[in-house]
Amino acid sequence: MRFRRCSALLVLVLLFAGLVAQAGDVRKGSTGIYSWRIWSHIYTLASEEFEGRGSGSAGNEAAAHYIAERFAEYGLKPIGTSRYHDLQAPMDGSGYFQPFRVYVGTEAGRANRLEAQVKGKKLAFKLREDFMPEPVAATGTASGELVFVGYGIHSSLAGHEDYAGIDVKGKVVIALEGTPPVTEGPNLLRAYQSARAKARTAKEQGAVALVIVQKEDAPLSAMLAGRGADSGIPVVTLRRQAAERLFSACGVSLSDLWQNPKSRPLERASATVQTEVIQRYGATANIIGLVEGTDPQLKNEYIVIGAHMDHLGWGLQGGSMYTGKLPAIHYGADDNASGTAGVLELAQYFAGNPPKRSLIFMAFSGEELGLLGSAHYTSHPIIPLEKTVAMLNMDMIGRLRDDKLSISGVDTSPVWRPLLEELNREAGFDLALSGGGFGGSDHTPFFAKKIPVLFFFTGMHREYHTPADKPETINAPGAARVARLVAEITEHIANLSERIAFSEPQQAQPRRQGPERGIRVYVGTVPDYSEDVKGMRLTGVREGSPAHKAGLRAGDVIIRFGETKVESIYDYMDALNRYKPGDTVTVVVLRDGKEVELRLTLEARAE
Repeated sequence: MRFRRCSALLVLVLLFAGLVAQAGDVRKGSTGIYSWRIWSHIYTLASEEFEGRGSGSAGNEAAAHYIAERFAEYGLKPIGTSRYHDLQAPMDGSGYFQPFRVYVGTEAGRANRLEAQVKGKKLAFKLREDFMPEPVAATGTASGELVFVGYGIHSSLAGHEDYAGIDVKGKVVIALEGTPPVTEGPNLLRAYQSARAKARTAKEQGAVALVIVQKEDAPLSAMLAGRGADSGIPVVTLRRQAAERLFSACGVSLSDLWQNPKSRPLERASATVQTEVIQRYGATANIIGLVEGTDPQLKNEYIVIGAHMDHLGWGLQGGSMYTGKLPAIHYGADDNASGTAGVLELAQYFAGNPPKRSLIFMAFSGEELGLLGSAHYTSHPIIPLEKTVAMLNMDMIGRLRDDKLSISGVDTSPVWRPLLEELNREAGFDLALSGGGFGGSDHTPFFAKKIPVLFFFTGMHREYHTPADKPETINAPGAARVARLVAEITEHIANLSERIAFSEPQQAQPRRQGPERGIRVYVGTVPDYSEDVKGMRLTGVREGSPAHKAGLRAGDVIIRFGETKVESIYDYMDALNRYKPGDTVTVVVLRDGKEVELRLTLEARAE
């Protein structure tokens, strides 16, 4: 076994809770889906043993083996490989894994140096103790006069100009982290607070390097948080206490600068910044098992039941909402040990109660890094996608409150709405239904391939993407109720004489969230995060969106947006910040190897 067992006390507690829950399930006419087993899976997957299941980590691999062992225990047929780390392994049915490459973090290399000359005095700063390179730093060395540039923001749209009236060409700029405080209305400057945004602005203004000063003194981690995309200049973060030493030598009070961050050259001061960052990649895997259908003909059609098993690990790969100063395990009990537990419970149930069509059970990795596992599967399907009837996705089903359950994708097949209405008469959920098939979870790549989808979700909470998302916050009986509804939907469509049809929903504009926070304009593009290309490849575009009206298509690679050259999704997000609703922008895409120029009119993003 690849995981340690719970303590004896925990086992006794779980067994007792399980007996009580199981008795309750049976009294309610259970279909054989038990909350105590879901509870047990969540406690295992969200334990310290698996360290938050960050993609590419040892904890993620341990969780993958736990899931594969359960699939084997239940009798699911393996259709993948047993060679977890072999990215070229054939899917020969020797195991349950579908390996793929994943980014695991950015590390500081050996060639990192920060030195300053102030009024003839040399100041040297120590790597990790005083400064660290940012993931967006270019590998290289730059020297120049030091110029303080406030918060390093240049935005007429947001009404803030730190570079106005000051020449930084060929110079090293030093900026405060974050943004100025905003006392009224939305913080439009939030989109400019990242190291990436500050570095892009500094480079565009002609600076050769950027030094970012911590607002509050905090230790620097050896692993850099977030994924980098070379900004073109060296970029470092300087601890506050080290910055105080630098500004003091210049005869300037850092505390005063925080109060009055007016840009100015630093008299007789220069700096040399040398950075080297190393992008680390590793192996992870989707875990896939098959329950073969009972009908000689219909068993050649398949329904996918899936959930992502990865989470944020120690919170260093990006996406964490945690505000603590030191790394901490992000347990991911609801997100998404709950959905994974639902997949395991349904796998066990259907292994003993197979329907006419075959069922594929999938636990995806890499979802938190951009739907990587599901995108990898739909790009490299083990079972041909044309034989895939539907995809049912469970993501965060562990916090059912007041019977409220959200289901999206209900307009991706004409079957869904009447079926849900019929089944919910007994299930008794307070349903919130939405029609669109695109969204921030693993059903999206399947929908982009014209496969009907449903996405089950019990709602956001304050523990989301923090270390507080622990098993004790989970409503296991509620998760079991969701799993039973998924089972009933599965049984219905798996036993129909004809496969369900796909329909293209009218896509409503999504709410502002994730990487789009702070962006005021709406485009309607759906990025393909799995593609390692220069530019931004699209998984799809939303029906009726500005992108759709302009003629953008799935598979297009955006290489220019207005005046901005797009080499990554981060360049694209930065470009969006330069425009306002109503602006018409020229977009250049690569399509079938040729450049295509399109005109796109931006709309206001929903609040």
